[in-house]
Amino acid sequence: MRPICLTRPVFLAAVVAAQGCAVWAAHRTDPGAFLFGDSGVYAAAADSLLRDGDLDLLNQCYPGRATLADALPELEGPHSAEFGLSKHGTLTIKQSPVLALAALPFYAVLGPAGFLAFNLVVLTLLLTGVAELAGGPGGRAAALLLLVTTPLIRFAFNYSPDLFLTALLVGALLAARAGRPLGCGLLLGLAVGGKVYVIALALPVALVAVAAARPWWRAAALGVLGGVVGLAPGAAFNAWQFGSPWATGYERELAVDHGTVGIARHTDRFTQPPLDGLSNLLFDADLGLIPTAPLWLLALPGAAWLVLGERRGWAAAAAGVLVMNFALFATYDGWHSGTAIGNRYLFPALACGFGLIGAVANSAGRRCCAQDAGRAAGHCENPPG
Repeated sequence: MRPICLTRPVFLAAVVAAQGCAVWAAHRTDPGAFLFGDSGVYAAAADSLLRDGDLDLLNQCYPGRATLADALPELEGPHSAEFGLSKHGTLTIKQSPVLALAALPFYAVLGPAGFLAFNLVVLTLLLTGVAELAGGPGGRAAALLLLVTTPLIRFAFNYSPDLFLTALLVGALLAARAGRPLGCGLLLGLAVGGKVYVIALALPVALVAVAAARPWWRAAALGVLGGVVGLAPGAAFNAWQFGSPWATGYERELAVDHGTVGIARHTDRFTQPPLDGLSNLLFDADLGLIPTAPLWLLALPGAAWLVLGERRGWAAAAAGVLVMNFALFATYDGWHSGTAIGNRYLFPALACGFGLIGAVANSAGRRCCAQDAGRAAGHCENPPG
C-alpha cells in the first residue's frame, strides 16, 4: 500500500479541517466572540464605509450617542486607545482602511459572519504562502505545524488585522524570491500603510530583493514604484482623517482621562528595557514564544544553515524579518498584545520561522534521498558474487 503524501490537495484539506474544528469549538462557547480586541473597530469601519460612506465610527460603536462627548464615560481608560481621533474630532480607525475594504465584499454578502469568512481565507492564504516559501512536502508539513502547534489556530475564530499583515509580508517574500520587485514593493507598501512600524520588518525583504536582482537599480526602481502605489491608500486616509499623509492614527490615538479628551502617541510606548522585553516575548508562561510554540526554536539553527551554508537570499530576508520583529517589540510596553490567547505581534516571526523549518526539512530530505540513491547505484555496480 502506498503511503499518503502531503500533496497540495491533502494539505489544503487538512488546513480547512483544522480551521473548521477550531471555529466550531469556539463558536459553541460564544458564537459572537470572534470580534474581540480591536478587530471590532475594523469591522465597524467596514460597516461605516458600506452604510454611511465615511469612517466616523461613533454611530457604529456607540449607537444613540449624538456626539463624542456623550460616549466619553464608556471610552474612559485603555479602551479609548483602540480608536484614532480625526482632525474633525471624530472617532476613526488608526490604520489604513485597506483591511476594511478587503473584507467589505464578504460583509456585504454574509453580514457579520463575512468577517469570519474573510479571516479564514486570509489564514489559508498565509499558510499556503508559508508552504510555498519553504517548498515541497516539508514546506506543507511546516505550514500545517504552524497552524496546529502555535497560537495561530486560536485566531482562526477572529477578524485579525495581524494575520492580514503577516500574509502581506509573506506574499512580499514570495514576490521577492520570484524576481518580481513591483509586486514585492506593492505588498510591502500595503503592509507599511496599514501599520507604519512594519517598515522595520519590510526593510530586510526590500534589501534582499534588490541585492539579488540584476540589474539591481531596475529592481529598486520597480520596488519603489510598487511601494508608492501600496502606500497610496494609507497616505490618502491619513490626509483625509488626520490632515497629512505622514500623520498616522498611531500618533493620534484617542486618550480619555476623567472625561477629558486628549491624544496619545504610540511611539511613546516603546520604552521598555530591551532585554526585559525579549525575556517576556520568549519566556512568558502564557504568551512567550517558547512555551506556546516550542517547535519555532528549530528555526534558529535552520536559518543559520540556509543563510550561511546554502546561501539562500530569501532565507536571509525571512531571518531579518524574524530578528526585526523581536527587536521592535522587545521595547514595547504593550508587548502582551492585549489578549491572553497568544502574542499576535509575533505572527511574522512565527510565519518566517516555520518557513525556514520547512525549507531545512526539504533540504535534509533531498540529501538523504541523494545518499540512498548513491548507495543503491553502488550496489548495482558491484553486485554480490
